[in-house]
Amino acid sequence: MSTVKELKLTVETDAPVTLQYFLIGEKGVSKRLLTKLKRIDGGITRDGKTVRSIDTVYKGDVIVLRFGDDSFLEPNPNLDVPAVYESDGVIVFNKPSGMPVHPSIKHQGDTLGNKFAAMFPDLTFRAVNRLDRDTSGLCVVAKNALAANALQGRCEKVYYAAVTGEIPETGTIDAPIARERESIIIRCVREDGQRAVTHYRRIAYNGRYSLAEIHLETGRTHQIRVHFSYIGHPLAGDDLYGGTRCDIGRQALHCGQMNFTDPITGEEVTVRAELPDDIKAIIKSDKQEEKKMERIASFSVDHTKFGVGMYISRIDGDVISYDVRMVKPNGGVYVSNPSLHTIEHLFATYARNSEFTDKIVYVGPMGCRTGFYFLTRDTMSKEDAIKLVKDAFEFISKYDEAIPGCTAEECGNYLEHDLESAKKDVLPLLKKLDGYTPEMLDYAWHADK
Repeated sequence: MSTVKELKLTVETDAPVTLQYFLIGEKGVSKRLLTKLKRIDGGITRDGKTVRSIDTVYKGDVIVLRFGDDSFLEPNPNLDVPAVYESDGVIVFNKPSGMPVHPSIKHQGDTLGNKFAAMFPDLTFRAVNRLDRDTSGLCVVAKNALAANALQGRCEKVYYAAVTGEIPETGTIDAPIARERESIIIRCVREDGQRAVTHYRRIAYNGRYSLAEIHLETGRTHQIRVHFSYIGHPLAGDDLYGGTRCDIGRQALHCGQMNFTDPITGEEVTVRAELPDDIKAIIKSDKQEEKKMERIASFSVDHTKFGVGMYISRIDGDVISYDVRMVKPNGGVYVSNPSLHTIEHLFATYARNSEFTDKIVYVGPMGCRTGFYFLTRDTMSKEDAIKLVKDAFEFISKYDEAIPGCTAEECGNYLEHDLESAKKDVLPLLKKLDGYTPEMLDYAWHADK
């Protein structure tokens, strides 16, 4: 794929706006980048002519941004790092363990940055997420400043770790992390540290190590390693935090999945990288059946073939993920953020007070704002999953009380709720689910119609 140093943005607002408002308010361009573009000859143009940030732009105008990217890293084409996703604005690598992301005094030519420089000699290396040298897995690199700004803090990551001993089936570690006073590297749990929250789920246990799926609510340095050491289950191979290297020569930590919205195309992207062989080797057991993910590529199906409905998007071990779509994908209609936020709260409240409470794992929003998704144990039948959504939506459509869990102490976005819209938005799917059968949960069933 050829490198792109030019980006075209079309004005879609009905009312005229200033260029600055369009770029910053509508397209997420940072003020710093805007200032840089203004200093480049021809950095921002319309119809081939330079346009100023104070100038008015109109619907249909095509604004062209030209970036002055250049590389300062030594290219190394001999490094073997597979790319698992690439577009004009971003590339995602599956970084092996032992490879630093950025150069340092001891690592000048063997980093991910050096690989990127060999592939894109005219671009600046902008890693969106950073992995420790010995942590393997997915690493996102933006190809320009606009993409970097759009992706910052907006990539949802799923980690996998082999930890010592048997951990609980699910759990949350909420413990502040600070720098160890005697070290510039080591972190520890301490009351005066920054808040750090780690959610995990045990996928397997072989009598020595547990395989954990991990979701981070915060992103502190060494957070996963520090937190599991703190609860008495250090990562295998992590001798910095109490683990042993008798079975693996590095911390057994891998970034295995990433979800984000492509900053150029606007498409929802999910990429995965399977566990490396060294982690597989220490969690494998002859006594247990290995659980493999059934990958259902909901992001790659023809979205014109289906609409409002409920679908199974993936099966991971004993967990099933359901997509609940309340409006047609790619139909130009979305569920507003306040309405979707309200539906999530009320659905989660209903589900956790229903007969299925011990089978519900998680409830979360879809980035495309066409609905939400929820995770269940595979002990919950497909018929019961459909029944749960129908009953919950019936409950939401008639709900007139205070929205639970939306105080400042309980909710990170407690001001953004819209009960009246939520009550209306659930109705199309509620109607659709009449007569819905388990086979209709399969995306392929709709694609064949």
